[in-house]
Amino acid sequence: MALPQLNSSPQYTTKIPSTGLEISYRPYLVKEEKVLMIAFETGDQKQALRAIVDTMNACITDDIDITKLTTFDVEYLFTQIRSKSVGEVATVLLSCSSCEHKNEVDVDLSTIEVVNGDKSNIIQLTDDISVEMQYPSYKSIMNLDMEKQNTELGFEMLINCVGAICTEEERIDTRDIKRQDVQDFIEQMTTEQFKRVSDFMSDMPVVKKDITFPCVSCNETNNHTLQGINDFLS
Repeated sequence: MALPQLNSSPQYTTKIPSTGLEISYRPYLVKEEKVLMIAFETGDQKQALRAIVDTMNACITDDIDITKLTTFDVEYLFTQIRSKSVGEVATVLLSCSSCEHKNEVDVDLSTIEVVNGDKSNIIQLTDDISVEMQYPSYKSIMNLDMEKQNTELGFEMLINCVGAICTEEERIDTRDIKRQDVQDFIEQMTTEQFKRVSDFMSDMPVVKKDITFPCVSCNETNNHTLQGINDFLS
């Protein structure tokens, strides 16, 4: 005997921040939430990243490659899917800046937004050499070796962000050359030149929300910024 269909999934729409393309999605179900919870509980960042992609692939009805989206696209879309799955209000634990007491603060996930950076993606290094920067894809983040130190990880991410190297005569797409060649190019930079390209990464668009809350212990008014998917799931 076939069991009845328990629920018909409602459909919602939102836009991919980096492109403005509208997509349709449904809330995730218990079977998908279970996979997410197990992945997050392991503390394995790669497993968590993979679980997020698998959940989004299951919930988004349009034919898109999640791994090719930018990191902030994925963070925003996943947060929207989560808001329709378990409720638009998420409770996060935030420490008081004065007494360090941990406060439970309710955050309306439907009001978060992607805050865009204001730096040009064209970085002039010398009079005749520049680089075209690009936002890292989610796949490039998934492929990082999370066992490396933060400095090494940051350098690996920077390599992923260099889209092209340009001179007055030609534009060299980094997809057409060896990764080692890009690394060697970056390592030839002066400290000032390296800072210019690093600043592009520091100013990338992010999922962000500013909140204010009173500490329940000392009544201190706290101003806090939630930024990135981990903050909204804490």
